[in-house]
Amino acid sequence: MSSILNCIRADDVMATLLEVKDLVVKFALRGGDVTATNGVSFDLARGERLGLVGESGAGKSVTGFSIINLISQPGYIASGSVNFHGENLATMSAARLRTIRGNRISMIFQDPMMTLNPVLTIGTQMIETLMAHNLQMCKERARGIALEKLRKVHIPSPERRLEQYPHEFSGGMRQRIIIAIALLTDPELIIADEPTTALDVTIQAEIMDLLIELCETEGMGMILMLDTCRCRSGNWTLAVMYLRRTGY
Repeated sequence: MSSILNCIRADDVMATLLEVKDLVVKFALRGGDVTATNGVSFDLARGERLGLVGESGAGKSVTGFSIINLISQPGYIASGSVNFHGENLATMSAARLRTIRGNRISMIFQDPMMTLNPVLTIGTQMIETLMAHNLQMCKERARGIALEKLRKVHIPSPERRLEQYPHEFSGGMRQRIIIAIALLTDPELIIADEPTTALDVTIQAEIMDLLIELCETEGMGMILMLDTCRCRSGNWTLAVMYLRRTGY
């Protein structure tokens, strides 16, 4: 299979945060295994931003899910490695992975309404997330952190918003809340799987600018999956994924 790659690298040389090498993901079906990614390789430095661009079905989302080992059956990682600070997430024990996934690595999913629980307030969902990752944290402290993160993503009147339900927000506001939830544990890396897909063009630009702002102010690395290149500003590494493959 052929591969196409475009790279625009930042000048700064930084320590490697994530290294994906020869990642092959397959789905075991009755008619035989289907390959979803076929030898994906890239690396990401601390604070670096990678834009993974490709058409629908190229394997972007599967790559993102594989990084944090969220591929469910019948899918499985057939070969390759995903090294985060030198530890291979692909072969890591479930207990060890839980200390990293959602804590040091967070993910922003495509559809906020599929991510947020419609019968719980935003505050309940944010507070429960924090307390699940830190069993020693009290509810008052968790609420304070939730308010802080809502302010970071420019949600107005955050105290009132914590008491509201997902359906009371616009699409753009729900996506900002999802980003705030991803920031709760101060992750080193955020994986954003087409976070602007369901939004209109104006809101897409606002969300993209917000993600760039947060990476710069918080010093996070980010992998951004997109079907078209909308990396309008900042230093980006751009990789084009085609036919389930990419590489440097």
